[in-house]
Amino acid sequence: MSNGLLDDLGDAYAFRHEIARRAIEMTLTTSHRRQFNQRALSALLERGDIATARLVHHAVEASNFEVVRELAPLAAREASRVGAHRDAAGYYEVALRQADGLPAEERAALYEQYAFECHLIGRIDDAIAAQEHARKLQRDLGKLLKEGNSLRCLSRFAYLLGDRKSADLLGAQAVALLETAPAGPELAMAYSNLSQLAMLSERLDVALSLGDKAIKLAGLLDRPDIFCHALNNVGSAEQWLDLASGRQRLAQSLEIAIEQNFQEHAARAFTNSACVEMNQLGYGEARSLLERGINYCVENDLVTWRDYMRGVLAQLRLRQGQWDLAEAEALDLLANDQATALVRYPAVVALARLRVRRGDPGTAPLFEEMMRFLERGGELQRLAPYALLMAERAWLGQADTDEALDLIDAAESLSPTRAIFAELACWRQVLAPDCDPGDTTGMAEPYRMLLGGDWRGAADVWAGMGASFERGLALMQGDEPAQRSALEIFERLGAGAVAHKVREIMRRNGVNNIARGPRQTTRANSAGLTQRQMEVLQLIERGLSNKRIAEHLAISPKTVDHHVSAVLGKLDAISRGEATAAARDSGLI
Repeated sequence: MSNGLLDDLGDAYAFRHEIARRAIEMTLTTSHRRQFNQRALSALLERGDIATARLVHHAVEASNFEVVRELAPLAAREASRVGAHRDAAGYYEVALRQADGLPAEERAALYEQYAFECHLIGRIDDAIAAQEHARKLQRDLGKLLKEGNSLRCLSRFAYLLGDRKSADLLGAQAVALLETAPAGPELAMAYSNLSQLAMLSERLDVALSLGDKAIKLAGLLDRPDIFCHALNNVGSAEQWLDLASGRQRLAQSLEIAIEQNFQEHAARAFTNSACVEMNQLGYGEARSLLERGINYCVENDLVTWRDYMRGVLAQLRLRQGQWDLAEAEALDLLANDQATALVRYPAVVALARLRVRRGDPGTAPLFEEMMRFLERGGELQRLAPYALLMAERAWLGQADTDEALDLIDAAESLSPTRAIFAELACWRQVLAPDCDPGDTTGMAEPYRMLLGGDWRGAADVWAGMGASFERGLALMQGDEPAQRSALEIFERLGAGAVAHKVREIMRRNGVNNIARGPRQTTRANSAGLTQRQMEVLQLIERGLSNKRIAEHLAISPKTVDHHVSAVLGKLDAISRGEATAAARDSGLI
């Protein structure tokens, strides 16, 4: 203390600076470090009011494996309860390193708990490996109920990896095994898992039937967690059959989850509730649910659900004309190579749509990722966005129209109600104007209007929602003044590829004096910029870093560095801000 290294806390001493603590610790031999940590551990255990995590730290440093085995799982459970799931996974790892001497049943439980924490923080491969360890131990012990529950968990983890076929197979195996024993919570949760899988593939009758079985069994067993999970499935499925009831069930599921601290169930309820509102075009409520849900996931360290919702938020921003924000959100998510295919999918969709509409490069890797995901399980909720993208590309002359129409037909064959098919029906009419729009009952108002020929009414509804791009598409189907308004909208959004298509249509219809838009090529040539350098300049103006520009253009960061240097040199600028100002002054951007 006289040297100023320690603070007197009254009942203890602490280093004033972490650097000092580490420096002194490094001077200790291994045996001394163990000895001092054991003395600290013994003293702290006598006090009885010390955080378990602190005790585990000293037990590990003292190589006191008996205390580690006893307290590390307890520290993990405490961390999980308060939403510190990364810490919880870390404590289970510590426990498992010393688990060889434990009975097989205890080791299986540790692996199972570790798997659960890993899946919450997006480490799905680790979760599967740990759950497989647990399942093998349970099978060897003849623990049928626990093995069945492991199969159900593995089904869920497979789905999160995007492996729909394995998810279905494992989920069915879980139910088949558990139905050979008296009905208990394991079977109730297995029914709810199959209900969830059915809901996700739009098999509404199956989702409702299995969901009801899970709800009834959970009620008999007094298991509010399973009741909450199954209620979520039923509410999500009911959105297409009885919207009011679906919303009510989802709200009840969310309320129970928050009240009972069922953190994963709460995150899932936020996600599904927001997606329901997106489907019903309730963008204001969707935004509120997404923002609340993302904040909840941040507070509770729920990485998987946080990032999925951020991808959905990127799609919502795109709908509401906030394209730069949508792009930034999507790029930030896709920079994380550890995220699973399922978690990445909403962000991939948002970024692909944006790039197609702007005419930006870098779309091919996004389409390839979507195709790889679809090959592992073609759910309608994944197929529909891909079909919509291909329809837009076909309209823009970037893809084959017949192939796009085949994708729309495939999506229609998976649609349990016409309501789900609304947007695709509108795009089919764009690509094949003479086709019969079919029954529009139950479709959202602007789609129903558009299919009925009321482009003006549809445009007004989209305008009220702040969906400027969709408003432009509706106006495109109108008269000359409407098409001129559509062109202005697309120019304002920066939808260069779409604006080019609109001009082409207007010229074909004999419209004169069409606004030509920015003649960037001519101006770029006068500045000596290549096409790629112009693309880099536009992204600099949007505020993107070199790393983001590289991701956006699907080129290496080193190549971006060269392009940025060339742009600054040709514009006689010494900074990115100066380059942007010079470009604006010369009319380049």
